[in-house]
Amino acid sequence: GDYEMALDSYRRILVLAPGDPGALLGIARVKYWQSQLDDSKLAYLDYLGQQPNVAVAWMEYIVVLTELGDYARAIEVLEDYRQRFGDNVAYRKQKARVLAWAERPTPALALVDELAPSLRDDYELGYTRTIALHYAHRPREALASLAEVARLRPDSKEVTDLARFVRTPLRSNVGYSSGSDDVSLRHAGVRGEIVLNPETRLFGGADQQRITTVSGSAFAKPDGGTRISYQRTWLGVRHRVSPALSLDAQLGGGRAEGDSRFIYELGADLQPTDELAMRLARRQDLFAVSPRAAKLGIERRANTVDASWMPDLRYTVDGRLGYDTFSDGNTRWQAILAPRRAFVRSQRLNLDLGVSGRWFGYDQDPGNGYYAPSHYQRYALTAFTYWKIRDDDGVSVTASAGPYKDNTMSGFRSGGDLVAEGFFGLYRDWFLDVKAG
Repeated sequence: GDYEMALDSYRRILVLAPGDPGALLGIARVKYWQSQLDDSKLAYLDYLGQQPNVAVAWMEYIVVLTELGDYARAIEVLEDYRQRFGDNVAYRKQKARVLAWAERPTPALALVDELAPSLRDDYELGYTRTIALHYAHRPREALASLAEVARLRPDSKEVTDLARFVRTPLRSNVGYSSGSDDVSLRHAGVRGEIVLNPETRLFGGADQQRITTVSGSAFAKPDGGTRISYQRTWLGVRHRVSPALSLDAQLGGGRAEGDSRFIYELGADLQPTDELAMRLARRQDLFAVSPRAAKLGIERRANTVDASWMPDLRYTVDGRLGYDTFSDGNTRWQAILAPRRAFVRSQRLNLDLGVSGRWFGYDQDPGNGYYAPSHYQRYALTAFTYWKIRDDDGVSVTASAGPYKDNTMSGFRSGGDLVAEGFFGLYRDWFLDVKAG
C-alpha cells in the first residue's frame, strides 16, 4: 500500500530500462489504486500501445473507463476485446457491469442471469445485479441483493458506498428551500416524505411566495398594489405499481389575501424500455406569476408530457409537449426539444453539448398580469458540465445562448442563461443544494 514508493521504484526502472512493459503496467495499476483514474487511463494506453495482446490489461483499462463514467467508450473497447480474445466470462461480467451503470438494466440482468448458475456466490455478479435492479425500479429486490453482496464482503468500502447509493433514495427525508429574485419573486418552503415501504411513500409540504413589482407596472394589482403573498400546503402519495409504472397524486390548498384555492397534481411515470422514460401530469394551481394575476385569481390547469430518450450511451433527447387552460378563458400550447451529446467523461469533469428549441403560444393576451404572446420561439446552443469534487459533493454549471423572438418583435434578439448549482452531501444525512443563475 505504499503507492508513492512503488511509483518511485517503477520510474527508476524506466530510467534504467526505458519502455519496460512491467513498469508501465505497474504505474497504470498504482494510479488506479490511488483513484487517479485520468492518469491511470493514460498509463494503460501507454502500456497497451506497446503490448496490445495482453487480455488482462485490456480488461483493467475497461474497468477504468467504466469508473470514469465513459460507458460508450467502455462498450466500444469491450467489443474490440471480444474480437481479440473471444466471448469469455471476463467479457460478459464486465459488459454487464457497464450496462448496469449506464442505466441499461434489462440486458445487464440478462447477462447476470446467464452467468449466475456457474458462478454462485460471485461478488462481482452480485454487485452488478444490485446496480441493475436499482435502475430497473425494483427496490425491494435491490435491497435483498445488497444484503447478499454485504454478506460476501462485509465492511468493505465498496459495499458501504453501494449501500449508500441504493438506500439513500429510499430514505424518509425533510428539506427546506428558499429562493429570491431581486425584481419580483421570493420563495421559501419546507417539504418531506415518509417511505412506507420500497414502493410507497407519502409526501407533503408548505411554501410561501412573495411577489412584488414596481409602482405603475402592468403587473400591479387592479388597485395599484405592488406586492402579494401566496401560501400553499399539500399532501400526496406515490406508489410504484411495477418497474415500468409509478403513479402519484397530491391535493392541497392555497391562499392569497384571504382568497382560497384548491390545488392538485396527478402524475404517472412510465419507462417502457431502458432507453425511454416519460412523465404524464395534470396539475391545477393559482398562476402566481405577478401581483395582478394572483389578485385576479387566475388559475392554470397544466397538462404535460415529458420524455427523455437515450438512443445510445452518448446521446440524450429531452422533450416536452404541453397544453394549459386558464380560468380567464385563455389557453397555451408549448413544445420543447433538446438533444445533447456526451463529450467528456473524466475523473473530475463531465461535459455534454447540445442544442435546444422552445416554442409556445397563447390564444389571446387578456392583460391579466402575465406574459402571453401568440407565438414565442427560442433556439440555443447548450452546455452541461459537472465538476466532481468527491463522491458526495459536486458543482454543475449549465449554459445556453441563442436567438429568440415573439410575435411583437420585428426580428430575433440574442439571449442566454447561466446556472450554477452546488451539491454537498449527496449520500449523507444532511444535504445542501445551493443554486444561482
